[in-house]
Amino acid sequence: MNIKMENNFEHISAELENQDLKEIIEIASQITAQLDIENIVKNVVWSFYAKFQCISVTFLLPKDIEDDLVRIIHYKGVEKTGLELSIPSIVSLIDFLDKDEYSQIPFSYFKENYTEFEVVKGFEKINTDFIVPLRTDKGVSGLVLLPEKSDGREYDLQEVQYIIRMIRFAAIAIENSNLYWQATTDRMTKLFSHHYFEKALDDEVNRAVRYGKTFSLIMFDIDHFKRLNDTYGHLQGDVVIKKIARILLGSVRNIDICSRYGGEEFAVIIPEIDIEGAAVVAERLRKNVEETLFQGEKETIEVTISVGVTEFNPGSMRSPSEVVAVADRALYQSKELGRNRVTISK
Repeated sequence: MNIKMENNFEHISAELENQDLKEIIEIASQITAQLDIENIVKNVVWSFYAKFQCISVTFLLPKDIEDDLVRIIHYKGVEKTGLELSIPSIVSLIDFLDKDEYSQIPFSYFKENYTEFEVVKGFEKINTDFIVPLRTDKGVSGLVLLPEKSDGREYDLQEVQYIIRMIRFAAIAIENSNLYWQATTDRMTKLFSHHYFEKALDDEVNRAVRYGKTFSLIMFDIDHFKRLNDTYGHLQGDVVIKKIARILLGSVRNIDICSRYGGEEFAVIIPEIDIEGAAVVAERLRKNVEETLFQGEKETIEVTISVGVTEFNPGSMRSPSEVVAVADRALYQSKELGRNRVTISK
C-alpha cells in the first residue's frame, strides 16, 4: 500500500471516529438526562439499532436496588418483548464481572468460566456474542447482552468502542436513577417518601395558582392498625402496608403521586382532577382494599381504610399545609362516622 492510500485510510478512520464521538455525545446527553430506567434502556437500544441493526439487546439489572432477583429488559430490534431466563440471583453475575475490570467479554470466555450452567444456556438461547458490564466508579450494577451482527460479521474495534462508551453512559444514568429513587422513595412500600410528597404538593399548588389548574388530594389510613399489630404482630402489619401500597398503585393513574405519608397513613395527589373525580378514585381504592383478602399466618385478615378527599381551592387554601389539613379533617370525619368510608371535604 502506498503512503498516499495509507494516509487516506487514516483520514477516513479519524473522520468516522469523530462522527461516532459526536453521536455518542448527542445520545449520551439524552440518556443522562433521564431518571426512568426504561427510557434510558430504550435510548441505548435505538442508538444500537440505528448504528448496527442489532437483532436484540438485553439488559439485566437488579429487580430492586437491594434485591438479588433479576430484572430483564429485552428488545428485539426496537420492540420491547418478554424474555424468560433462568437466573436465580443477579449477584453472582455481578460478582463474576466485577472481579476483572474488563470493559467487555466474549461469550466464549463467559461460557468457559461461569459455573451456573442454566444461566449460560439461557444466554446461548438468545445468541449472545459478547457481554458488556454496566460499570461505573462504584462497580458493576448489571450487564448488557449483545448477539452477533445481523449480517454475520464480527464487530470491529471501532464498533466495540462505540458500544462500550454508550453503555458506560447508560451505567452512569442508571446509577443516578437508583440514587434518585433511594432519595425519594419509601423503602418498605416503594411509594414516594413523605419528603418527596411535600415537595410535589408545593409544586402542584404553585402550578395550580399560576396556570389556573385544579388538583385533588386523597388521604387515607388503615383502620384499627394498632389492633392489627397487637393481634398479629408487627411483621404482619408490614405485610399489610406493602400490600395496600400495591393496591393503591393499581387503583390510580400513572401520573398520580402516591406517597407513604407516615406509619399507616398514605397520601395521593391527583393532578387536574376535581373533587368529584377524586371521590370516584377514592371509593374505588376503598372498595379494592375491602375486597382484598390479606393472608395471615393462620387465617385471612379483613382490612379496611378510612379516606378523606379535598380539592385545592386558591381562595381558601394559601399553602400546601392547608390542603393537607382539610383532607386530614375529612379523613378523621370518616373515622368518626364508623370507618371504612370516603368523606369529601365541605
